[in-house]
Order: sequence, then C-alpha cells, then structure tokens
Amino acid sequence: MNKFIEKKLDRALITSLIKENKINEAIKTYDNYQKDLKSLKKNKKLSKEVNKEINYSKKEFTEKLAECAKNFNEKKDYTNALICYKKIFELDKTDTKNLNNYIKCLDSINEFDLELDLAKNLLSIEKSSDNYKTLSSAYNKNEKYNLAIWYYNKYLNKANKTADAVDNNTLGCHYFNKYCKKGENPKDAELSLKYFSKSLKAEPRSKIYLKNTIVAAMKHKDFETEKKYWTEYINLGYMNADDEFTYSASCMRNGDIEGWKKYYNSRFRKDNMTIYPKIDKPEWTGKEDLSDKTLLVHYEQGFGDNFLMFGYVPRLIKLAKHVIYYIQNDAYELVKDNEFGVEVQSPKTKSVKDMNFDYHVPCMSLPIVLDLTKVNISVEGGYIKPDKNLVIKFKEKYFNDNKFKIGIAFEGVSANAKRNIPIEKLTILDKLDDVEIYCFTKDIEDEKLKCFKNHKIINIAKDFNNFADTAAAIENTDIILTSDNCILNLAGAIGKRAIAIFNYHYEFRWYDLTGEDCGWYKSVKPIVNDKYNDWDKSITKAVNIIKELIVNK
Repeated sequence: MNKFIEKKLDRALITSLIKENKINEAIKTYDNYQKDLKSLKKNKKLSKEVNKEINYSKKEFTEKLAECAKNFNEKKDYTNALICYKKIFELDKTDTKNLNNYIKCLDSINEFDLELDLAKNLLSIEKSSDNYKTLSSAYNKNEKYNLAIWYYNKYLNKANKTADAVDNNTLGCHYFNKYCKKGENPKDAELSLKYFSKSLKAEPRSKIYLKNTIVAAMKHKDFETEKKYWTEYINLGYMNADDEFTYSASCMRNGDIEGWKKYYNSRFRKDNMTIYPKIDKPEWTGKEDLSDKTLLVHYEQGFGDNFLMFGYVPRLIKLAKHVIYYIQNDAYELVKDNEFGVEVQSPKTKSVKDMNFDYHVPCMSLPIVLDLTKVNISVEGGYIKPDKNLVIKFKEKYFNDNKFKIGIAFEGVSANAKRNIPIEKLTILDKLDDVEIYCFTKDIEDEKLKCFKNHKIINIAKDFNNFADTAAAIENTDIILTSDNCILNLAGAIGKRAIAIFNYHYEFRWYDLTGEDCGWYKSVKPIVNDKYNDWDKSITKAVNIIKELIVNK
C-alpha cells in the first residue's frame, strides 16, 4: 500500500507540470504513471483501488489538459493547444466536446485534411445536427463541395429547420466555391446566386449578403442583377477602395465606360494595389492645359496594356507640346521610332528623375483623362509599325513561301492560366492543307509541339529577343490565333487580322466581345467559350473562319 500511495504523489507532480505549461513533460509523466499503476494491478489486494485511481487520474488529467488547451487557444498558441488535444483524443476518442475543440484548433492553422478525419469521427460517435454541420464545413475546406452541400442539407433536415439567411449564405458559398474551383460550371454560379439572393431577401441591408449576391451575379453573367445590387451597395455607403475597383471592373466589362472611369483610379488604393512610382510632378487630370507643356505617360501593369494605351498617342500629341512615353524595356525597341514623333524612354535608357516634364499620367488612366466614351474609346489599330528591316529578316528566314501562315499563341503568364489552351486542342489546325503554323508562345519546348503530325510547327518565339522581333514576325503572318492577352494586343495594335479566343470568364477590360471586332481593335475577331475551358467549340469556329480565308486568299 505504501508503494501505491507513493505513486499517487505523481498525480500532484503532473498537475504542477501542467500549471507550469510543461505539457510534453506532463504527458510523459502521466504515461509513466499510468504504466506503473497498471503494473500494480497484478496485486489483487490493490486491484480495485488501482482501477479507481486509473480512472480518476485519467479524468483529472483530461480536464486539466482541456483547460490548458483552452488557454493556449486564447493566446493563439496553437502548437501547444494541439499537443493537448491530441493527447485528450488519444485518451478518449468519444469525448465530443474536446473533439469539437480539437477540430476548431485544426481549423485555426488550416490543417483541413486532419480536421475532416476528426469531423467524420465526430459524426460516427453522435449523429447530431451540429455534427452534420461540422462535417459539411470540413468538406468545404477540403474542396469537396458536393459533399459539403449534401451534409449541410442533412444538417437542416436533422435540425428540422427552414433555412435562414445564414444557412442560405452558407449554401451559396459552397456552390460559389464549387463554381470557382471545380470547373466553373454555369449551373453552380446560378445556384450560388439563388441562395445568396434568398439571404439578401431576408436581410436586405446586409453588406456581406449584398456583396456575395453581386459577385455571384457577375459570375452568372447576370448584369441586371449585378447592377441593381451594386446600386444598393453604393447607396448604403459600403464602398471601400477594393469595392470601388471591383465595381469599376464590372462597369467596364458590361460597357458602362462612365462607371469605370469614375472608380478605376482606386487601383492605386486597394489592398493589392497597382504598382506605380512616386513621381515628384503633378498628375495630369485632363483639365490642365498642355499646349505649352510636356506630358510623361508612364507604363503600368502588363505589356498588352501598354500596346493598347499607345494607341492614344495620336490624340495626346494634339493636346501637348511634347509627349514622352515611358515604357518597359522589352517594348522599347518596338515603339522608340514611331510615326508620331513621340519621345520614348524606358528604365534602361533614362531614369524618370532625369527627364524634364510638367505633368505625368499612368497609361491606363488615359481613357479617363481624355474623357472617352464607348463611341470614341476604340484605338482601332495599326498605330504600331513593325521595323521594316526586321520584317524582311523574319520573312527570309521563316516566311518565304506561298502557304497560308498562321501564328498561334496559346499560353500566357502563369498568373492568368485561365487563358491557356492545351496545345492538343489546337491540333485541328493540323488537318488544314497548304498552311504553315508558327508558335508565338514563349518558352515552349519543341517536344510539346510534336502533337502536330502533318505540320511541323515552327517555334518562332525562340528567336524573339524583344517585342520588336515579335511584331515583325506577326506582320509576316496571314492571321494570328491567340488566347494570350499580350499577343492579342500586339496584333491589334499592329492592325494584323487576329482571332482571339476568350475563356468563359475573361479580363474585365474587354467591354464588348459580341460583334465582329473586340471593341478596342478593329482587326481582332473575338470568340468566347460557352463554358469554362470548353475550348473545342471556339477553336472549331476559329478554324472555320481560317478555312474561309484560305479559300479566298
């Protein structure tokens, strides 16, 4: 008995270690204590008392560990909290209260796969409505949205409740996440809008429900609903810089140029703001007289944006005494010798602080400061002229035959992967007769182009040192087929006939893709996918256009 009493003193030591937050040491001491107690059970005289102590010490240890875990959680010390919960779960896998806390702790550190396993375990112990809800949430975080939706509906049925605003918003989020991450099925966008609208009907002034409904309407391409709720959102005074930018994008996408102009400068104030240098000269707003002034137009965003905005140079030279266009290094050679007499500089040729000018303007603000409308916003194309010597050079090396010449660009930068067409989808071009096909996509290995069997695709992009080379090569083609924004803009700026294929959702600035041209450029024919990544139908349309051009050549 003395030995047993002596061992019971370890319980006090364990408690002391927990109080000192020495969790690992406390767990080790507890495990040794339990091991020693079990060895004492061999003594039949002590067996009953030992069993009692085993159960009591386990209960006491679990309670103290749970309290300690709670304290760690409050301090956001999730590492130590998880050590506690893991041990509690090891001791009792049916303790639903602490199992729920374990799941919440895992959620705090985005350990969603383990969270899902424990949520399944929780439901197997007790099929309560709350546990169905917990499992639904875990499936959502693991991007298993069909199961998330199924279990959430099971939760509603189990709870015998009619879905309220929160429930409808949750289901809307599940469908919206499924839409965005699992193939952008328009039906999922429609269902997300349906549930968000129900939430909004119940709580019409809710900022969250309004915003969710707006974004779902945008994804569903329901402009009227989107516009309606944007108006309410603005009237309720909810707008911040990020909202203003999203709204401006919505306006441009739907052809509301005035709405876009009003809010687009928020790109410099939003959380993920557009990068633009601090320039120690006033910014031109369009109101200041430039007749005896020098205006600096400074690049921003991508190459394609600058090829587009260079189209406003003919209008600027009528307003300013002198115009300097500051462009990225790789685009400098392309536009430095332009027909407008505009001075072109780049970071490699001159620093902004070493230039003399009176006003500056970010290039993407040009439609705003020029106060353009849908009637006159188009740059039409043909204002960038490829270098004649380079055109001849590429013609002699790659294009000196009578075949119909097709340039393809099927991948862009990784940040815009939704524009990318799998090269295999373009092999329909391989069936055309009397054509040459040229790859304008950079950094593509020849091996990737071997899916074409009848035509050897010429990987011309390997010969591009800058965009002057790219433009000269484009000039030698009969048509460009592209999903890449940069090549699209360059072809349009040159005035080259092009077919641009857009995914189901596309960049906001393409404000009109319903006609024979793409709005900004007259030479670019747009084709939009009916569904996300459904390239086949669009490519077939493009190839039929090309076939007609070949016949009429």
